[in-house]
Amino acid sequence: MGMGMGMGMALTGRAAALGWLGLAVLGLAAPAVAGEVVFRAQVKHLGVQLPHLDRGKKFEDAVEVVLPGELFEPPRRLDAVARAQADLSTPEAAARSDFSAWKADDVAWILGNFAAAEQAALAAFLDDAKMRAASKAAFAKQDSVFLWGVVRYEAYALVLVTYGQGAERARGLTATFVEEAGAWKRTNALSADETLDLVWSALRLGEMTARP
Repeated sequence: MGMGMGMGMALTGRAAALGWLGLAVLGLAAPAVAGEVVFRAQVKHLGVQLPHLDRGKKFEDAVEVVLPGELFEPPRRLDAVARAQADLSTPEAAARSDFSAWKADDVAWILGNFAAAEQAALAAFLDDAKMRAASKAAFAKQDSVFLWGVVRYEAYALVLVTYGQGAERARGLTATFVEEAGAWKRTNALSADETLDLVWSALRLGEMTARP
């Protein structure tokens, strides 16, 4: 899911289709709308900078957005599960299924975790032997991911996760899920969205503050 994705850049094109791999991560949690979360980041750390500069912001200026949802302290650990244990009833469950499918290198399972309209593009990626090998090697090193929070944005659930020892936020990923026929599916529909970019940048290099 996100090959060759640079720091501060939004998930776009092929990188977006591979989200987890570029950061070698994946996992999430249910969108409990118990309060609000304030996301704040400097323009210089955003991937989508031009719109903010056009509005008169400078690189050192901060921008923020407030979304319904919650943060988890400490971050919740999500371990991989077997396919028989996986379900897509909530964004959290779907995220765990997504991570587990990539770790298992199970193509049918991976594709089934994505929105129907995006499965063909992802299948093309999985047909690339080199990319497939890189994905398998990356996930072989990961037994779990850490969930920092879940927020709602329009019809989507944004799941904030990190991977690796220490759960470093600088290596975080914001994964997007949408409900489709009663199941939560991964989607790249917001890959060029300013709000998603701000949330991701705040997770990695900015501030996240929960409030009632």
